[in-house]
Order: sequence, then C-alpha cells, then structure tokens
Amino acid sequence: MAKLSFTENQKSVLKLSRKEGHRSWGHIRLNLIKAKIKDHHLIRQNESCCYCNRNIGGEFRMVLDIEHILPKSRFVTHMFTQRNLSISCKRCNMNIKKDDISFLEHPLAQLPNRIFRSRYYKFIHPNLDNYDSHLLMYHFQRGRTHRIIKYEIQNNSAKGKFNYEYFKLDRLERNSFDEAQGATPRIEIKDPKISNLFSELKSNFNQ
Repeated sequence: MAKLSFTENQKSVLKLSRKEGHRSWGHIRLNLIKAKIKDHHLIRQNESCCYCNRNIGGEFRMVLDIEHILPKSRFVTHMFTQRNLSISCKRCNMNIKKDDISFLEHPLAQLPNRIFRSRYYKFIHPNLDNYDSHLLMYHFQRGRTHRIIKYEIQNNSAKGKFNYEYFKLDRLERNSFDEAQGATPRIEIKDPKISNLFSELKSNFNQ
C-alpha cells in the first residue's frame, strides 16, 4: 500500500501542531488531516482494530480512534509519524491502553533513538509486526446472531501471549460464548483502576 502523503500546506500544519504539543491534537485545523490518516489505516488494516483484530468497519467513524502506539503525551515528536499511528476500537484504546507504556521492552529513559523496531515492543506492533504470525482470531458464525470468536497464540509467540493478556482478549471470547448461548454478556469494567483491583481480589480469592 502506498505511503500516506501530505500537501505542503498540510505539512506546515503538522509542523505547527508538533511545536504546540500534544494538546493541539484536538484543534479543528487537523480535522481533514486526521480524516486522511483514518481512511489510510482503515484500508491498510482491512477495517479491523489493530489490537483485538475485531472488525470495526460497521462502527460510526467518530467512535473510531486514531491510535498513537507511543502516546502522543509522552512522544510528541512522533504525534504524526506514520509508523506510530493506527486505528483501534474504543475498548482497546480508551479503556485499556490509554497512555500506558508498560508494553515497551525498556524503561523510558533507556529507549534507543531508533524506537521503531519490533524487538522494542512486547505486544504485536500494528505497523512493525504481522499480526497473524503471532495471534490468530477465529470467527465462527451460525445464522445471523450466533457469533463466536476465539484467539490462538501462534508457535508459542511471546508477543501473541502478551497481546492476548494485555488487551484482555479472553473477555471478548467469553462474551461471545455467552451471547451465542443466549446469555447476557458479561459487563467489562471500564475504569482501569477498578478493573485492576477487581482482578487482584479475584486472584487472591482463588489462591
């Protein structure tokens, strides 16, 4: 797929926005540029979330997030770097990953200058890795309403395992099983602090 390109005027807008910092991301002057980025990556990803691989083609475009793999709040110089951009669903971006960087192999102060190398990321990098080489998502459907998803880690891939656990993909599997059996899907806790506390309590209870 052709590399995403910008006009000279758009390049000037990008330069100004980088200079102003990550909070400039919401400025109206970036609307057309962001639409261009979103269109490019939706086609590139075959309309699937870059992290959970679920189809997002049917979702309202405004709820789809342009994902900064390295958070723009910490890596403003890469706010528009193509290899740092992708498209994710709200669940993976806003409810789970947010501005976290625990998926990096090195502490922030020890990161190399050439950060866009697959080996520096614990999870499947949307632009540096082949998703299916690490994690396969199977989608089974019977009729119009019974849909089941199942993930399978490939060749004991460390990235596949980390991706599966980090984005809590087992919850998506369980919810799809519940729905297929006519049960009420389990509610996912959106607040990460409450979710982590719940997981800790559950772990202690099972010991």
